[in-house]
Amino acid sequence: MALQVALVLLLIESIFVMEQLISGLLEHLLSTRASLPKAIGLMVTQLPQVFELALPTAILIAVYRVALGLREDREFLMLSSLGIPPHGLIRLVIRIGIAGQLTALLVGGFVDPMSRYTFRLLMFSTSYQSLIGGQATTTRLFETRAGTVVVSPRDDREPTPRLFVRQFNPDGSERVVMANGSRLVGPDADGRVALHLFDFAVDQFVPTTGGAGTAGPTLGYQNSLRGNSTQQSLVFNDIIPFDPRGRSISELMLTELITSAVSDPAHRIEIGKRLGRGLLCVIAPLIALLALSFTTRANQAIVLPVACAALMATEIIGTTVLSSAAATSLPGVLTLLFAGGLALGGCLTIAVALRSSAIARPGLGRT
Repeated sequence: MALQVALVLLLIESIFVMEQLISGLLEHLLSTRASLPKAIGLMVTQLPQVFELALPTAILIAVYRVALGLREDREFLMLSSLGIPPHGLIRLVIRIGIAGQLTALLVGGFVDPMSRYTFRLLMFSTSYQSLIGGQATTTRLFETRAGTVVVSPRDDREPTPRLFVRQFNPDGSERVVMANGSRLVGPDADGRVALHLFDFAVDQFVPTTGGAGTAGPTLGYQNSLRGNSTQQSLVFNDIIPFDPRGRSISELMLTELITSAVSDPAHRIEIGKRLGRGLLCVIAPLIALLALSFTTRANQAIVLPVACAALMATEIIGTTVLSSAAATSLPGVLTLLFAGGLALGGCLTIAVALRSSAIARPGLGRT
């Protein structure tokens, strides 16, 4: 059964990584000419992002498939004839669910936050190396704290890409910087880099009162500066922002969330989500056995998808309920979470016990 869980989990994770590649990661890797180790690192660090939901789904599918095979081979009937009650199967799948819950808490509480930060760090590093080394192969746009920055490769393939910067000043004026070549050097010990511009122009525009028929103020040309070469010292973080770890809730580890959840409702919701997804691992095998009890030759194609949909619906409903209860204290959120999980798990256990004969009796050979 462990092999079944691993194979299904690998399939789900592979689909997620492929979706991320198609949605922009592959374009980033190609445009920055990222090295193979960094490309592999970017893909690997995305794997834990869906692990908390992929694991209970994998457990559900694996338990269902293994139990279905045992049922159709009449293994359950043999156990029943030996006087072994169905409660042993329920205890077994609950143990599997608890092992999955602990794994989900470990990955979701500690591995995933660090992986998200590492992914962001690698994205920053590849962009940094692309600009520092003049490796821009396609036109790229950055929305930075300094303004809108566009970097485009030169026609002669020189490692000094063209640069366009549009800056918005607090007084409403704008500054446009254009350079036929640029290069970043650094950083130094203080974290500053030197921006070299070649064959550059700086144009300044100020707001002016619009004439008759205009909708509002317009920008008027004020002055211009031309030059062959210049250098400016700046902080690279002003070009490609890189926030410290923890600015995003998803990068906080479970212990850090617990520390701050007393005063932050958003952190209480996040704790509830992570613990709730761990509880899904306990509920998933019970849903699988209940689905197995309804599996016949006529409906075998739809029972498993419906069971997976029920598992996802449980996660969505639970998240919605926790979000509405975020205003309460942390103990209140945890009480609601575990009370709901215990009630749902108890109902599923009773339902599985009541339908134990349907679970043990082969059903695919009958119409």
